[in-house]
Amino acid sequence: MNRNKIGVGILVLATLLVGMVLIPAVSAQKESSNVTYSLGMISEKQAEEVASYSIKEISGSVPNFEDWGDATVKQSTAYYDLDGKRSAYSFNVIENKQQAGYIFISATKDNYPVLEFSKGKIPNEIPEFTTRSKSLAQERANKIRLESNEKEELTIGKMKPLYLGPTFYYAEYALIDTEGKAKEKVIVDLPFSTIVDFNKSNVSIPVNEEDCLFNNTYLQQQQEMRTQNSNTKWTVLEKEIANSSSYSTSSSSKL
Repeated sequence: MNRNKIGVGILVLATLLVGMVLIPAVSAQKESSNVTYSLGMISEKQAEEVASYSIKEISGSVPNFEDWGDATVKQSTAYYDLDGKRSAYSFNVIENKQQAGYIFISATKDNYPVLEFSKGKIPNEIPEFTTRSKSLAQERANKIRLESNEKEELTIGKMKPLYLGPTFYYAEYALIDTEGKAKEKVIVDLPFSTIVDFNKSNVSIPVNEEDCLFNNTYLQQQQEMRTQNSNTKWTVLEKEIANSSSYSTSSSSKL
């Protein structure tokens, strides 16, 4: 199964929408969900504004997305990374009261504003994926019980959606013991319906100390460049959205 073929024509924003970027995050801003947003993080409200603006740009620049010109967005899910930090927000694109696709917006300014967009359904809203992922978590809980001496029953916690990059969607479940403590976490690859373990590596590559130092330095430099590029795109998008809002307000006042 090829991740790039999941859904209908997933389009990852790498070069298509170079000028698109958002509103600077406000340190310690709080919303009704009582989530605190630190400097560099994007709030749900800010992400929604970016999504609304971006679908208009997409409709005018990407073939087969012309119908998004008059569409609106409705927030679906907040996603997290492996460290428990928010990584992205997904929005359903609504046209004529029908779902026309979806768009993912970064939850941090260290990543590009628009992460991906597509026709079709958001993976964690597809019942086949979510049902299977919970079943796999239950199978893991049953296996732990059978292999343990205590034969302790474990309950499955609420699904925590993970987003680790375009087309990489996961569901994380906590296996909770009778004392209410998380005994283990299970992460399921949603599209592939398999349990994954990010703590294990299937490849062992021998490297000397100099090569390791060079590789680490190179990767750090690449990450810094990516962060700088992402911050620049957010700055540009902030100006574009502000100019667009000013134009709309000015046009409305003349009517």
